[in-house]
Amino acid sequence: MATHDFDSTDGIKFLKDFVNKNGGNTGEKCEVARVNGGIRGIVCTHPLKKDEIIMSLPSSLALSLWDPSTKSETPPTATDCAVNFKEWYLDDENRLNTFAPYIGILPTPSEVELDVTPDYYSENEIKMLEFPKIIESINQRNRDIEKSSTTTKLSPSDLKYYTYLVTSRSFNIRLSADDKDSDNVKGVRIMLPFLDLLNHGGKSNAELDILNPEKDDSTFVIRAKRPIQPGKEISLTYGSGGFSSVDLFSSYGFVPSGVEGRDEKNVKVGGRKRRPVTADERTMAKLETEEGYVSPWSTTLEEDVERIKEGAEGRERKILEFRAKMKVAGGWPVGVMDGKMDLKKKEGGGK
Repeated sequence: MATHDFDSTDGIKFLKDFVNKNGGNTGEKCEVARVNGGIRGIVCTHPLKKDEIIMSLPSSLALSLWDPSTKSETPPTATDCAVNFKEWYLDDENRLNTFAPYIGILPTPSEVELDVTPDYYSENEIKMLEFPKIIESINQRNRDIEKSSTTTKLSPSDLKYYTYLVTSRSFNIRLSADDKDSDNVKGVRIMLPFLDLLNHGGKSNAELDILNPEKDDSTFVIRAKRPIQPGKEISLTYGSGGFSSVDLFSSYGFVPSGVEGRDEKNVKVGGRKRRPVTADERTMAKLETEEGYVSPWSTTLEEDVERIKEGAEGRERKILEFRAKMKVAGGWPVGVMDGKMDLKKKEGGGK
């Protein structure tokens, strides 16, 4: 059985007491532990059966970040929800006292490393991602932060911090969608104390479910998708219907180890191959772009992987890992010869 350092700090004890004394259940077969190089996670301590409820949280302990009855032509941005979090839970003395055990374990501005999410990247570092969809996502969120800071009493740096908390700790609960694979999903962001300690896993062994969702007193539960043995980390697949690597990197600041389910869809937008260098390549790229291809890359997959092996660290390493991930999702061959490559996608690419 794998061994982990269990987290018995006062903050975790206070949080568990808060949940358990107010109608929730933090689980008798799991514990908070340090996993994956020291980050917090939840580990199985006793065998769990398929479909067994691992932990639960009443809706009364959920921190809603948006009123779904609000009439708006556009869905709320993460920054809108960040403003609400500050006003509804930090500025309201009663709510602040109620949720103090949860708010107390959230990272403070001084504890937030400046490279946790791409929102904190420099303009040049954002350009180095070379992937239009994530670049626009980051730039749009930073524009939202600047805009909201002019209409609130929050400074851009404070609002960026609250936006980080919202994007990294909240769950987007699906309310309705015409198509489960559609990006046009109506939902509401909520923060779920203790349950948000669960990390993402591409091959997750648990899932978030809602009991009696039509009632005001519904319950959020974490349910085992298959048997889980002691020592195994309990993980979720972040996002309703599954997030892509773009979503995960943008919102949480990490590049997943496996190709996510929606990566194949994103590479059709972001481009598949190296940016043209020679005159002949530029000529071909013009034709290929007219046929629907987009070519943002300045390096090959092999070059990115080689730089990682050479010891790239910090933000540079994350950027290279992201670029390599999207190239693999697009079906790049592992071998690239003399700058020429097979543009056809491999069978089963992106899986």
